[in-house]
Amino acid sequence: MPTLRALECLVAVVDAGSITEAAARLHLSQPALSHQIGALERELGAPVLERLPRGVRPTAAGRAVLA
Repeated sequence: MPTLRALECLVAVVDAGSITEAAARLHLSQPALSHQIGALERELGAPVLERLPRGVRPTAAGRAVLA
């Protein structure tokens, strides 16, 4: 079961559109936030974010989790 912190991190990343910006908003380091997202992806067995050259966007699995 995903942790509340991992879900909070996903929401922050999607709202910010950037892992770096979300990490700053949550007062986390970028690697710590990436670790939370990675743990969530491993738990779900699917990527929740599509990494783009300038930012990120949720995948279908990510949108389902957000709903």
